[in-house]
Amino acid sequence: MVKATTKSFEIEIDKGNVYRSLGYGNGRGPSPSMSSLIDEEIEEAYGFIRPSCSYQLMDIKRIRRPRVTLENGITISITSEVLSWVLYPCKQAVIFVSSIGHGLEERVSQLMKEGEILKPTILDAIGSEAAEKTACHFQEMVRELATSNGAEITLRYSPGYCDWDITQQRVLFDVIDSAPMEVSLNKECLMMPRKSLSGIIGLGWGEKRRLRLSPCQFCTKQDCKNRR
Repeated sequence: MVKATTKSFEIEIDKGNVYRSLGYGNGRGPSPSMSSLIDEEIEEAYGFIRPSCSYQLMDIKRIRRPRVTLENGITISITSEVLSWVLYPCKQAVIFVSSIGHGLEERVSQLMKEGEILKPTILDAIGSEAAEKTACHFQEMVRELATSNGAEITLRYSPGYCDWDITQQRVLFDVIDSAPMEVSLNKECLMMPRKSLSGIIGLGWGEKRRLRLSPCQFCTKQDCKNRR
C-alpha cells in the first residue's frame, strides 16, 4: 500500500443504521409499510452506489504538538492536538478519500424536483450509511495489511472531528488524487459529492495498547456525535 485508487468492492447497507438515521430508536421502529418502503429504497440505492477510495501511505516525519508532519515525495503538516496525541506512537499514516459517487445524490435531487419528500429522505439516509460503510471497508483493508506486517492501526479520524479543523481538507487533497473518483472540494472545504469521507489512519509497530486507545475517554464533551 503506497498510493492507489480502488473501486472493485461492494458494501452492505445496515438497515438498523438507516432506521436510526431516520429517527427511529429507543424501542420505536417503523410501521410495516414504512419498513417495506425502506427495503425497496435500499434495493434501489444499490443501483446508484459506486464505492471507491483513493489513498496515500506517508511516513510520519515529526510530531511537535499540535503539528504532525508527514512526507512521501511531498511534505504536509496537519494541526490538531488530538491527532498529535493519537499519532505519537505511529511511524506511518494512511491519508484517504472515500466516496459512493454522484449517482445516489443525483437520484435524490431528481426526486425532490419531482415533488417527492419521503423517498429522497430515505435515500439520503441510506447514502449516509453507505458512505460510512465505504470508509469502514477501507479501514478494515488497512487493518488487514497492517496486521500482516505486525502493525496495529489507530481509529479513523476525519477533518471536523475533535479539534481537527474542516479547512484541513485542503491539506489532504494536496496529497490525494481524487480526480478518478470525481470528488472535489467546494470553497467551504466540503466534499462533492456530499456522501464522501476523508481522513487519516495511523500505523504503529509498538505500544499497541496505546494505539488502540481513543482520546474520547479523556474528553469531557459527552454529547459529541462522533464519540467512540
